[in-house]
Amino acid sequence: MNARRDTTGAYILGLGLLALAIFVTLSFYAPNFLSRANLSSMGSQFPEFGLLALALLPTMISGGIDLSVVAIANLSSIVGALLLRAGPEYAWMAVPAALLTGLACGALNGCLIAYLRLPPILATLGTLQLYGGIGIVITGGPAITGLPAWYGSWGNWSIGGVVPVPLVVFTVVALMMGLFLRFTATGMRARLYGANPRAARFVGIQERRLVIKIYATAGLIASIAGLVILARVNSANADYGGSYLLLVILINILAGVSPFGGIGSTIGVVLAVLTLQLISSGLNFLAFTAFARDLFFGALLITIMSLRVIVENRIGDLRALFSRPS
Repeated sequence: MNARRDTTGAYILGLGLLALAIFVTLSFYAPNFLSRANLSSMGSQFPEFGLLALALLPTMISGGIDLSVVAIANLSSIVGALLLRAGPEYAWMAVPAALLTGLACGALNGCLIAYLRLPPILATLGTLQLYGGIGIVITGGPAITGLPAWYGSWGNWSIGGVVPVPLVVFTVVALMMGLFLRFTATGMRARLYGANPRAARFVGIQERRLVIKIYATAGLIASIAGLVILARVNSANADYGGSYLLLVILINILAGVSPFGGIGSTIGVVLAVLTLQLISSGLNFLAFTAFARDLFFGALLITIMSLRVIVENRIGDLRALFSRPS
């Protein structure tokens, strides 16, 4: 299998057409799908796991993975909530402190991988438990509530009564991630490193520094997701979004991001987020329970990965056949 065959424009186009087909189907067959309340609700919900999927994107492109993004988001939201609740004299520190928390957590993940040579999946599985445990110790278990009204309100604001503010935040972060991966040295080196780590070392890429930057970036974006969640639900909880990790991995796989590294795009993630949100809305209209949705998404993840392996194997076999000398 040519695991690093790049995501083609045809795949992205197909993903966009799939999202459009689901949208049209729900518009015709799901009552109230096109209602202003439902569309506004969708626009408020998917930025949460959309931001977490964007946080995961650079780590997967580099050939790794970050299983701790949800825990980082929760811990960052807890730090922000504590400062917001402490009083007006500390409230201005809430957002910077939350962002620094995410940055530090991501940098720690990078150090464990870069310096101790821990496999990313094991390192971030450990920090998933670590950051979640720290959050539980800080909160004592219950959610942190009693936030200032001004902070909680912006998570439910809409520009012109149509475009939710969290959706604007997601759009801005997605644009910045696209620019980061395409035009910055770190983004291009992350793609090269994910495609061929040995070649990346030969061309002089400083592997340790690169890995730390990648995972610190993931932590920073996860903290932004935590701040959005904090504003939308008006509370901070150490175990919020327990099913989000499966969802953000599924989004990246559906987006065409290679689990082997080197391949992936922001536009693919955006389309995959939209597709999954539409599917989730469809399941809601069909009265699927939350447990049934998790079962569906787990099966979908396995199906997509299996189909990608089969298709890429067939393409590799055909290329080998036609490249043989006659």
